Amino acid sequence: MQKQIRGINILNPVRVDGEYYEKAVDFAIKNNYNHIQLNGPIHEFRVSNCDGMVFYKKYSMFNGDKDADYVNYCMDVVNKCLKKSHDAGIKTYMWHHELEVPSSFTEVFPEVLNDLGDVELTHPILRDFIENKFKDFFEAYPYMDGIVITYFESKIPILRLKNQKLPTEKRMEYVTRLLYETLAKLGKEMIVRPDCPLEKDMLTLIETYDKVSTDMISMNKWTPGDWCLTLPQNDHIRLIKNSPLLIETDIFGEYAGKDMVPIMLKNEILTRGAYCEQFNPAGYCNRIDRAGRSSFGTVNEVNLHIMKAFMEGGDIDKTIDNFFNEKYGDYGAKVKSVMELTEDIMTKTYFAAGYYYSELSKFPTIYHSKNHFYFEFMKDDYSVVSEEWFVPPKYVRPSLEQIFSDLEDARQKAVWSFEVIKDLQGKISQEDYRDLFVKFKNQELVGKIWPQLFGVFYNYAKYFEYGFKPQYKTKLYEHLDMLESFNKEGQEVLGNQFMGMFDDRLTGGFDGYVDTIGDFVRDVKKCFVYEENKVKELKQLNATDFIVCGGCCEGHKINKETNFSDSIELDGEFVRITGNKRGKAWSYINAHGPFGYEIKVKPNATNVISLVMGCLTPHFEVGIVIGDKKYVIKEEYKGKKQFDFEYAAGSENAIRVTVEKISDSTPCAYTIVSKEK
Repeated sequence: MQKQIRGINILNPVRVDGEYYEKAVDFAIKNNYNHIQLNGPIHEFRVSNCDGMVFYKKYSMFNGDKDADYVNYCMDVVNKCLKKSHDAGIKTYMWHHELEVPSSFTEVFPEVLNDLGDVELTHPILRDFIENKFKDFFEAYPYMDGIVITYFESKIPILRLKNQKLPTEKRMEYVTRLLYETLAKLGKEMIVRPDCPLEKDMLTLIETYDKVSTDMISMNKWTPGDWCLTLPQNDHIRLIKNSPLLIETDIFGEYAGKDMVPIMLKNEILTRGAYCEQFNPAGYCNRIDRAGRSSFGTVNEVNLHIMKAFMEGGDIDKTIDNFFNEKYGDYGAKVKSVMELTEDIMTKTYFAAGYYYSELSKFPTIYHSKNHFYFEFMKDDYSVVSEEWFVPPKYVRPSLEQIFSDLEDARQKAVWSFEVIKDLQGKISQEDYRDLFVKFKNQELVGKIWPQLFGVFYNYAKYFEYGFKPQYKTKLYEHLDMLESFNKEGQEVLGNQFMGMFDDRLTGGFDGYVDTIGDFVRDVKKCFVYEENKVKELKQLNATDFIVCGGCCEGHKINKETNFSDSIELDGEFVRITGNKRGKAWSYINAHGPFGYEIKVKPNATNVISLVMGCLTPHFEVGIVIGDKKYVIKEEYKGKKQFDFEYAAGSENAIRVTVEKISDSTPCAYTIVSKEK
């Protein structure tokens, strides 16, 4: 079963490291790979995508936006590695997200903006800029074979722009054809990546690609959304019928420890690989690192060998035995025995009851926990209606007792595994022992920490659900105390190698060590006090229903567009915003993402729906949809304000209220109250 394309994806998503890049090229040459994708710091705009690796010529006025030292560094080390891989017959492709423009582009060329502040994609200046930047890029990197294009997570979200001359389908065809023809003139290839959580978006992109050219390779993940171990197989793959299919995989464990804990992904690789094979893919491109971490030289390198054997039709079990015996000698079988437990341990912990309960591979922030409904899932009458990256479709939660039982089983296995590893001290090399000690100690701590995390979610939610019963508040603080205790143990034993101290959330690159568990405990306590006071305040209104937006228990069948409507703290209060992640300037994931709730109303009566709104920008613009009626508010922002809307209800006892981003203004919601007039 030798696959036509055998690829690796590297530097995901961090700045180029020449030493590591060359090591990856040597690995590819040695292991019969013929395809490399260079990911790079796709969310760090000054150095991201193709733009961040080259100086513009015609548009040189924007070169001040770039990190000149990084561009010069890439020109040196990337070209050196490209020449080496090219000579070995390996093709290399650069990851690129569109649409990307310099930060001052619209100031220099204001004519490209429409009346909503969006870039008009068909403007000739924009076309000329795109054509020239790729000409500049491939002149600078002549051995680069092409790009891998993604239309999500870009500065300008072309799928979500408003008030464009072309409808969505025509707009996507226009941009795709522009990119494809520009690259074709340069003798370069374009791999398209329809990485969409929603099938409607996937269909739009696939139909677009087919219209432009069926020669383009279409690459899709083997999981729907991101790399959660318990997500179903990606049935979107079935939609790719007319172009060569390349399967994108993660064999590093981006959401399964990220090399901070031991993980052998044998079942993940074989099960998902078997599913993908029925669609006769041209090959696989495998992510082998994340955030500056890789498994080269560690026990987790076994996954690279499993995947290689799979792509070549080799003997998987023999490959695994050979890896452990060659690396650990007489103790290979013992290390293998505990590694065989790791997939189950990780699945029952980070993916308890089939649902993803982590943030990437780390302890989650309170904001992530809210956004992925961890508190909501603890309620008797829980409800999740968002089509989120990490929510299994049509997910039905088992009993809470089952979740805690699985966590206890994982904890016991993790504790036992660490004892096995400690017995190897002095019997294997000091370097290999240290690698095993750190990973398995982290796994033991994860096994102890996650039940406490669940206890926080459970007791916080039950306190509000059951009407402020004091025992839940007591238990909440007990679990927070235990988290601090295990956090202290991890820091004392492992220092900055403790999983609770590692952080790469902000830019997708390694940002250093922070006290993630300590921050979580602090934020939960702060949010709990705020939410308790706010709920008690709103209860005094004798309202039909109310929502504390951005609170841990906001619930109300909240629906939000993936990644684009976050919860943040604002001047001591918690709010939900439309638009982008955390509302931060660093994030160029800035789509027009709405959020909405289902709120109860009094049937056969006139209701007043009151929204307390704020804004992160000097001008306040928002679309508010109540039932089937839309209201647009545009005014100077002078501080948070209450807006009241009348709703004449028929027989219905609940309606949906949606808050929409309609311009570059970023509105936020504090509370929503429904009351009979």
